[in-house]
This record gives sequence, structure tokens and C-alpha cells, in this order.
Amino acid sequence: MLAVHCPQCGRPAPVSLASPDLMACAACHHRGPPPGDASQRLRAAAHALFQTDVRRRQLSEALRRMLATASQRHARLLVVFALAAVPISALCALLLLGLWVTPDTEGNLVVGGMTVAAWLGTVGTGAAVLALVRGRQRRIEEACAARPPAAPGEPAACHVCGAPLDGGGAGAIARCGFCAADNLVAPAVLARARARQVVLFASFEQAVSAELASFDRATSGAAASVVAIALVVPVTAFALAIAVTLAGESRRLPVDPTVRYAAVSTPLGPCIGKLTSLADGGAAPAVRFGAFRRPELPEEQALAPGAPIEAVSPGSLVGRAVTAKAGAGVVEEVFSSPLRGNSATVRRNDGTSFTSSVAGLCLDGPPAR
Repeated sequence: MLAVHCPQCGRPAPVSLASPDLMACAACHHRGPPPGDASQRLRAAAHALFQTDVRRRQLSEALRRMLATASQRHARLLVVFALAAVPISALCALLLLGLWVTPDTEGNLVVGGMTVAAWLGTVGTGAAVLALVRGRQRRIEEACAARPPAAPGEPAACHVCGAPLDGGGAGAIARCGFCAADNLVAPAVLARARARQVVLFASFEQAVSAELASFDRATSGAAASVVAIALVVPVTAFALAIAVTLAGESRRLPVDPTVRYAAVSTPLGPCIGKLTSLADGGAAPAVRFGAFRRPELPEEQALAPGAPIEAVSPGSLVGRAVTAKAGAGVVEEVFSSPLRGNSATVRRNDGTSFTSSVAGLCLDGPPAR
């Protein structure tokens, strides 16, 4: 706010480049010419102002529409974000529910943690983007906000030259009749501007130049940047999901020795399953072939009471010929994967390889010598 000291009470009184020879003090109601050489400095500032291109202090049509509908646009972004968060939230909830009810606990802690991290990352990214869009919008509003009225009932003043503005209303943009600068006169914006209002007594010309520079910085490419930031949500969520999956698949951890396996007879020959219960207390043992099994295998196969159990150690599979859902080959390596649990790298005869869960592998022959 351009101001001078009132010659009667000494308090700051606003001045306008449009009326350099008149000041009005709201505190003591003094009206008269500014003291000292203030009028001359105000004329110099007005001269410097009109040497600049008028477009530097006006909003583009796109920005005018954006600011006039700021509240509605922010509400729509919230609705879109909420709708976009529903599928990922439902998917993560189903995954966690599946981990909770499944009797197969191998890798559940890691997969559950990754699911929660993916959800938090996606929702957190969306919230951050919304905050960025809102913050960018507020910076634009503050850069072109009119100066709040000095007293109730008085008009707002132009943020560039200090001239009184006509018109107003929620979301309205008023163009100054003196310098043709665009001013946002929405009541909520004016209230925020009043809290950050700075009184300037020094060089009026420098103050006007600084105001124009601030306006340029805030509005330069603003409409395009708001749209670009809003597009970050789906792109980032997709990239995050891929990154989490690739990170989980790339981990090679030592085999979990607490998981017990057994080779049982099936229509496909001897196949490896995960022991889910032991023959004690009258409970019959069973094996689970897991989600990565061949389609001919059941998810779980119960064993007859007293039937012999051929225990299998994952390490003993190295060099064995096996058949899996992805094809046949020889086991080269066994390891633990955060997503699959204990896994095996199988090399096909053509030199390509694939990864499969240990549970669900079918043995094709004796160990290689």
C-alpha cells in the first residue's frame, strides 16, 4: 500500500497515483495535499508506470476465468481426487483382506507393508498435488488482489496505483480506471490481503515496479502450470505402482527356512507344495500349491492320514528339472522374493529364464549329476 505520514496525526494514510495532490487520513479524517515532495514522487511513479506495457498488469482471459471460478475448480479437483482414490483404496483393502484371511502367511508382512506404502504414496501424492494447485492459485490471487478498503463502506483500491475501484462481488475482477490494471476484489481474497498489507513510505516508483514484477512472476504461465500439476496425480500413481512392483521383484533375499515343503503325488507327477498343517492332534496334513501353480493343480491338496511325506528343501532343487506355469527348465537359483516368497530361477532349454514360486513346481526327473 502506497502511503504517506499524515501531517496532523502522523499515522500512515493511503495515497493514489491518480490523485497525487490529495490524501485522506482515516484516523483523523484530514484531507489535503501530501506533505513534502510526496506529490512530486507520486507523479514520477505514475510516469514510470505508463512507460510499461499495459498488458504487464492485466490478466489473460484464461486466468480471468480461472480466478473467477477458483472455488468451483478447487471443489471439482477434490471430487476428482476422491473418485480417483476409490479404486486404489478398494484394491489395497481387498489385498489386505486377502492377506488376513489366507492361511498362507509366507511374504504376507512384506506384501502388506508394500500395499500400505503404495496406498499412502498414492493418496499422499494426490494430497500434495492438490496443495500445490491451491498454493499456486492463492499466490496468483494475492499478486492481483486489490488493496482492501481503508474503512467500511469505502471502495477497494488498485494494487498497482492505489486508485479507487468500481464494482466488486464474490470472485469479481475489476479493472482500474486509471492504470487499467486488473484487480481481484473477492471478499475472501481481500481479507487475506489485509493481513499481509505492507505500508510503503519510500520510493513510490520502486514500489510500483516491485508490484509489477510480483504480478509477472505469479501469473506467468499460471493457467498451464495448474493444469500440468493436476495431471501429476495419475501419472505419479502409475509410476509409483510400477516402481514398487519392480523393486519387490528385483530383491533377492536368503531363502526363508521356516517354510516347509513336501513333494506329493498329483496327476502331473510329483509336485511341490507348502505344508500348511502337520499330523498332530488328529489333524491331517495338507499342501498348498499357491497362486503361481499350473492350472491343472488344485490350490490345496489334503494328504491321507499316515501317508508318507517327502520333505523338500528349496536348496536341493538347484539343478533339478522342473515344470512350472511359465514352462519347463532347470532350477539355477533359489531365493526369497518379497512378492512371491521362496522362489526359483528356472532356465529353459533355449537359454531364457523365468522366476516361479517354489510352491507349484513339478519335478521332471532326478537331480542332475
